Amino acid sequence: MFKKKPQIKNLSPLRSSDRRKLADQIISDYKVHIPTLQEIDTTISSEEAQAVASSNNPTPALASTRTSLVPETCLSARFSTHAGPNATLVSGTVYVGAHPGQEERILWIQYGKDAKLYPTVYTLWHNPGLVPLLHTPDFVIEKLQTGADLMTPGLVGGPPWPEAAKTGAVVAVAGLERPSVPVWVGTCKIDISSLGRVQGTKGAAVEGVHWDGDEIWNWSSTGSGGRAAPERIEDWELEFKGAEERLAGLDLDEDEDAQEEGGVALEPATVKQNGNTPIDGSIEGEEEAPEREPTTAEVDDAFRDAFLYAVYDAKKNGEPPHYGIDFPIQPSFLIANMVQPHLRFQNQHYTIKKTSWKNTKKFIKYLDKAVLVKSKDRNGGETVILDIDFEDDKIRNFTPYRLPKPKPQPGNGANGDSKLAVNGGGDPSVGQKLSIQTVYRASSKLVPDLIPSKTTFYTASQVSAFLKKYIENSPELTTGTSSPRFVKLNPFIANNILSSHLSGGDSRIMAAGEMARDALLKRVLDDSHLCLPHWVLLRNDQSYDSENPDPTLKPKAGPPPQVNVVLEKRSGTKTATKISGLETFGVNPHTLGPELQKKCAGSASVGQHVGGKPGMLEILVQGDQRDVVEKELGRRGVDRRWIVFEDKTRKKKK
Repeated sequence: MFKKKPQIKNLSPLRSSDRRKLADQIISDYKVHIPTLQEIDTTISSEEAQAVASSNNPTPALASTRTSLVPETCLSARFSTHAGPNATLVSGTVYVGAHPGQEERILWIQYGKDAKLYPTVYTLWHNPGLVPLLHTPDFVIEKLQTGADLMTPGLVGGPPWPEAAKTGAVVAVAGLERPSVPVWVGTCKIDISSLGRVQGTKGAAVEGVHWDGDEIWNWSSTGSGGRAAPERIEDWELEFKGAEERLAGLDLDEDEDAQEEGGVALEPATVKQNGNTPIDGSIEGEEEAPEREPTTAEVDDAFRDAFLYAVYDAKKNGEPPHYGIDFPIQPSFLIANMVQPHLRFQNQHYTIKKTSWKNTKKFIKYLDKAVLVKSKDRNGGETVILDIDFEDDKIRNFTPYRLPKPKPQPGNGANGDSKLAVNGGGDPSVGQKLSIQTVYRASSKLVPDLIPSKTTFYTASQVSAFLKKYIENSPELTTGTSSPRFVKLNPFIANNILSSHLSGGDSRIMAAGEMARDALLKRVLDDSHLCLPHWVLLRNDQSYDSENPDPTLKPKAGPPPQVNVVLEKRSGTKTATKISGLETFGVNPHTLGPELQKKCAGSASVGQHVGGKPGMLEILVQGDQRDVVEKELGRRGVDRRWIVFEDKTRKKKK
């Protein structure tokens, strides 16, 4: 829900009475068990326990639970944001507090007409067992964190399922890599507790509300960003037993019926079924990713070898001095186009965050220190590669290894349609061929003498053919001209074409009494008072026929469409890339956003386009991602000519 940054108003402290009421509401709603005195101390008599209960003073257990759920320094504030596929405006309240030894975080969310309070991951990390805990493979977690819902086939660990996971209940979701750490919060759309075997079923099981990595997680009072999840939470481990056994018994059917629009794909490229071969089948002779999680050193080696492989390959196939590599190399381009395609293994374990460098900037610094590249820090904290030492021994003596075969795109391979995908399938815009054709509608000044109809749209070649035919049917236009390329002016040309928008050049033409044929055609097409230009977007093998026009291809007036890519500063120094105007070209921002997040190795959000028409969306990606955006749009048929770049990060010249 919180992919787009919410607008949070001024925080105000909660009164003690309101804090206690809020905590008691949470205890009631989530059926939190408060131990009695006799449960804590069995030596206390029932009379003493009843006497304490009848007093107005809370028991130590109740006071401790209240403080854990709603800290004493809790603040509240109203917020608003745009959420959902239609970017609907949502408003509500956030409750901010600090657990001992930590900074303030958003702990609870309340929005819409529902009075229900939703815990954030920060609250769950300090209150094990507060909500039912579900589990799913880690590659599904990555897709859930792009805003997708958890589909029923993605559930792992049952039956039996948690008894409290009923329709409308708030649940937490953890991955199998860290089964005791909730990283996603949602509400049950179905009664999960009554489910049996989930593989082969279809439909969404849990609708996402908040997750580790969204804007609520990222908020902090100091602007330091989100806090990383712990590696394990001891008390949550009681909610999950036998993770390895459950994973071994995981049965993920590749059934096209086991999907529903808006859900998460199950693409278990490396998950094994019953400990045997991968579910989607191994490629014969292909080096298979290890079952165990690699060490940090092994991931470091994989990233370094991938960079060497990319440079070695460029040197082998390119021409000196730069072998086809354009400098400077942006961090996003380095990861998306050089490192990731050349990694030995393609799975969730091999990401920049799993390396010892943790981010691309430090990785570039490492390559610089190894004298493999020359780097430079730019304004705004971005580090780019200015040059590569192509003669380094590590590159010249590099031994290539077998690369994993790329996964077939859904719908493009033999079994592509049977793959489950995020948001109801693969990106249909990938591989499409687009072209923009300009057509013209003639004004009444040219009809019927030159052009037959003023309601039909004609191409430039058709208008040229009409003009040629008009000249052929009027022999006096070509008699006695200074050149065969010229035609004489007759009353129709002089009054209807030239006099429509007379300029200084036209006055000279009128005085000469003749003009070139190509100049006459150019004048007809360029003057919007004579021919009003329209554009038609053609996909794949489509063509526009003015005689028998396709009703789905309706020409639109005005300049041709374009994708706007804007670079701007966010939070003072950080650079961000905004992309808008995608819908016209058949590109779904909700599908492209997660793809850019993966390619750019940074966060990406989709929200209402500021200043655009209602329903028009824009993608916001961290960093200068122009190269990646241009490449991804090119894969979707958007020509470079239709992309307009605007850099607002540069200082204006005085």
